Amino acid sequence: MTALGDLAVRMSVLLAATLAALQLLRGRSAALRHWMLASAILSSAALPLLAPVAPVWRSPLSASPAVLAPGAELRDGVTYTVLSRAPTPGGPAHARGSAAADERASTRAITTIWAVGAAACAAMLAIAFLRLRRLARLARPLDVARWNDAAAEIARRAGVTRGVRLLLSDHPTLLATWGFRHPTIILPSTARDWSDERMGIVLRHEIAHVQRGDWLMQVAAELVRAANWFNPIVWVACRRLRIESERACDDAVLGGGVPPADYASHLVDLARAFSAHRRPYLPAPAMARASGLEGRIAAMLNAGVNRSPVTRRAQVITAAAFLAAALSVAGLRAQRFSTVSGMLVDQTNAVLPNVAVSLSNPATLTRHEVRTDRTGHFELAGLTDGDYQLAINEPGFQPVRETVTIAGRDLSRSWQLTVGDLHETISVTAGAAATPPNLETREKARAYAAARNAKVAERCGGATPLPGGNIGGNIMAPSKIADRKPVYPEGAQPGVVTLEALIGTDGTVREVHLVSGDSNLGQAAADAIRQWEFSPTYLNCTPVEVHMGVTANFVAK
Repeated sequence: MTALGDLAVRMSVLLAATLAALQLLRGRSAALRHWMLASAILSSAALPLLAPVAPVWRSPLSASPAVLAPGAELRDGVTYTVLSRAPTPGGPAHARGSAAADERASTRAITTIWAVGAAACAAMLAIAFLRLRRLARLARPLDVARWNDAAAEIARRAGVTRGVRLLLSDHPTLLATWGFRHPTIILPSTARDWSDERMGIVLRHEIAHVQRGDWLMQVAAELVRAANWFNPIVWVACRRLRIESERACDDAVLGGGVPPADYASHLVDLARAFSAHRRPYLPAPAMARASGLEGRIAAMLNAGVNRSPVTRRAQVITAAAFLAAALSVAGLRAQRFSTVSGMLVDQTNAVLPNVAVSLSNPATLTRHEVRTDRTGHFELAGLTDGDYQLAINEPGFQPVRETVTIAGRDLSRSWQLTVGDLHETISVTAGAAATPPNLETREKARAYAAARNAKVAERCGGATPLPGGNIGGNIMAPSKIADRKPVYPEGAQPGVVTLEALIGTDGTVREVHLVSGDSNLGQAAADAIRQWEFSPTYLNCTPVEVHMGVTANFVAK
């Protein structure tokens, strides 16, 4: 799932839960429901910012199913999952690159579509703001004493200390309120002729929007909707926010002593008069909007409706609750199954087919096994997060042992296997005479090595390359051509020494190092080892260097 889709799901969960809760709170005031919706919308918009600091918790549901082949079994308390026994060309690991490319192309296409839609919605919102500014610029101040006096008195009673500006437009249906620091109410051209009763009702309703800060919240909701234009739940939440805003202001008007029947009559008359003309879309609360009018009238005529405003304490508690809910949703991590894939090559960068690769998790007592396909690729799928022990085993090569950490992301890399070490064990007895070199034996060994080299040359002349590189893993082990026993140092105490040496591509021994034991004994062993000679070690028809470990046991006579 893309990051955009993941965010949309999280926002949908939070907003859908809020919309469901509103249905259970139909007996509470519209002001409280509006504040809950506002908190939910703002909290959902903050999810990308909350995700890095949210505490992580795991869902028992998986975000994607485990991609496991049949064959899971339990042995010695460990669950083994065999993903592949018979590698085939073009297997899952080989196809993974194509699938990843397809996924990246799909992600780019989705992102492009989202960006185009968001830009279009943002452009429409910007045009609406420009239209609102243009209408305000063309309107003129309403210099009528009864309007200005009534507005000042209603604002004082509502606790609005900011000066409310009244504008009269030439448009016959324009009735809207906007602005935060400098709130403005724009009235239709017919407002001059309204009765004092209608004037008071309209001003109480619009100044209630100012007192509640509805315009600022509506603008924020419009921006969230523009960014999430593809999400129907966001559209439903924004529409419900506008309706609850109007109902909360209706409650404020009725709370000022206006009879419900009179208020409903004036509201219906205004809506009927405005419906005869086309009304432009404006990013501002509109009192006589036709949508939701029937529900508003039913609510204002219902004497049992709770019309109390939301208290400051309730606002703080609600906002804190939604912030906690958003943190919880942002921290939710579904159980994700990851994949470890890669390719195995040898020292000549030739691919290694049919090599055993395994990952074991000591914490969960699980083990996943797979073999590379004919192009050297492998894939281990269905891995949960954790630390795994990687093991790669192939006869003739050094085994690979390392820790691989899975943390919610797929891992892909290559491993190069090196030819395994040789091991020699010799025993040296004190007082034994030095063994002179057997020339006849050495000549026979060299003749054997020469014949073997001729066979290597003949065999390597027919090596067949593959599209992804030559098939590797073809090792021809060395044979000792010349041997030399160490001389027991005079006066030295018995002991065991271990040494490391490097056999060159020509079969000669060099770089002999003492690993452990007495230095005198080690020097005697090293002097002898340097005189050893081997036939070359071939890997894929190429002579390679080989490490050799030697254990020399010096014993008393």
